[in-house]
Amino acid sequence: MRTTKVATTLAAFAVAVLAFGTAATAQPVAPKPAAPAAVATKAPPATILFLDRGTVLRASAVGTDMYKQVESLAKKMEADFSPENKKLQADVQAFQKQATVLTPEVRQQKVKELENRRQAFQKKVQDRQAAIQAGLANSRTQVEKALGPILEKIMNERSANLLLDRGLVVLGASALDVTQVVIQRLNVALPKVTVTPVAPKVAAAAKPPAG
Repeated sequence: MRTTKVATTLAAFAVAVLAFGTAATAQPVAPKPAAPAAVATKAPPATILFLDRGTVLRASAVGTDMYKQVESLAKKMEADFSPENKKLQADVQAFQKQATVLTPEVRQQKVKELENRRQAFQKKVQDRQAAIQAGLANSRTQVEKALGPILEKIMNERSANLLLDRGLVVLGASALDVTQVVIQRLNVALPKVTVTPVAPKVAAAAKPPAG
């Protein structure tokens, strides 16, 4: 059994600017007609920047190190579970060779035993994978928090009011791409985070009292 390689895809994002219009209506005081509604305030012209978020997370120091840690954790998982996996496979092969000489009762019991071991082993692998993925998600959250102020500052510096992910842009002047600037600042602000696996929570075994 080969373990599944842990992989994550970081979703693209867009910072949208909403225009809020205000409308006022006047109540008639006398027989005069009602005052016309005020014209909604127009949104300011869009000043756009964009960045390749995937490149930021792949090429930055923190992103590169983070994924190296995940690869290391995945390799350790494979090494930890390899002996048990090999033993299970060997036992299955041994059973297949002697199955024809076993009585139906013994054969059925052996099949059940091997299936229980297989399921237990599979659950351990899945739990370890989930723990690594949860740890990666926590590390990603730290990166997102560090990115927020960086992006806001760049937008202020360039008087921008709209920031788009590169994946949403069909064509755009290279001067509007702030990817490399973001990477440089992220490298300073957060050069490393530790990916710590988070064990899945164990569901409460206690059942509610019968009503």
